[in-house]
Amino acid sequence: MIGDMLSGVDLICTQTMVVLSVLSATSLAGVIALKVRGMRWSRFLPTLLIPVLLICLTAAAGVNTYFEYLPTAGDLVQAVSGDRQWPTLEAVGRMSDSERVHRYPDGVTARMQLPADSPDGFGSTVAVTYLPPQYFTAPMARFPVVYLFHGSPGKPSDWFHGGRAASAALASARGGEPAIIVAPQMSRDWTDDPECVDGMREKVESHLVDFVIPRIDQAFRTVATRDGRVFAGMSAGGYCALNLGLRHRDLTSSIIDMSGFTEPTHTGGLRKLFGEDPDAVAQQAMQNSPALYVPVMPDAPSMRIWLDCGTSDHEVLREMTTIKPALEGHGFTVLMTTRPGSHTYEVWRPAFAEALPWSLRAD
Repeated sequence: MIGDMLSGVDLICTQTMVVLSVLSATSLAGVIALKVRGMRWSRFLPTLLIPVLLICLTAAAGVNTYFEYLPTAGDLVQAVSGDRQWPTLEAVGRMSDSERVHRYPDGVTARMQLPADSPDGFGSTVAVTYLPPQYFTAPMARFPVVYLFHGSPGKPSDWFHGGRAASAALASARGGEPAIIVAPQMSRDWTDDPECVDGMREKVESHLVDFVIPRIDQAFRTVATRDGRVFAGMSAGGYCALNLGLRHRDLTSSIIDMSGFTEPTHTGGLRKLFGEDPDAVAQQAMQNSPALYVPVMPDAPSMRIWLDCGTSDHEVLREMTTIKPALEGHGFTVLMTTRPGSHTYEVWRPAFAEALPWSLRAD
């Protein structure tokens, strides 16, 4: 009941920002006034911590309000607690069939522990998964898998808070297009920016292709074919979906790219990503830039691609508009959608809800 109440408390409303801004300004002004009146430094500095903390909280709330990572107080509490509201996959597996059907009529979001992948530079990670209701009511059926990639900075759970991925998946399942959703960890830590490539620090592409996907096919009743997999993501994850999907058309036939660039954009420069050898950097950049390799890649096999972008996200929109005809030139089915907004979950949340059932339908 408390969780339901907190889920109704909106953190991204204007009132929240106004209250925090007023509290920050008022407390800072009050502390400064006390200092002007002669407060000793030994007492002033500890007292100053209060407005400093409030200012930091206001700044964090501002970032959250813009990107909508944690839309409600319930999301915040869940994230701080390590998302313990989601059961582990092992706990779900220990239940009887009838218990799962009864307990999870809307499907279940669960945490899946993946072992270390040392050759690719990954320790043990946690993937966030969603199993649709039909997974329990039709125990012999197999289901397609949507691999949902997070942005940078970011982590898998972002899609289940700001992106409302479970709600979108439930709506798709109720509409006759059930799917397993898997949000793997595509970086070693929250602030890392590996661009989903095989770089110097970690080999994300190999981790996904050779490590994650085989384990998902072992753990779940999946449709383990290219037509049974969708690569999807937002921002850096959108670039991941487009680049990895096009590079591995043997593994997937559908891509959902939301606000992704068409080439790697590592914040430290491509040498930080691929190494110091300029020839190797140039080669890796070419091989991982859809904007460069799409015009010269083979036509087969065919792909279905959903491109989605906010109308205020000008640079990404320009790149998507440019690459769309190049993709269509190969005979691919390409649908491009724009909607009001910028580079935030205000765009990605409805985009995924619309693109998901489209990506699962066999035309």
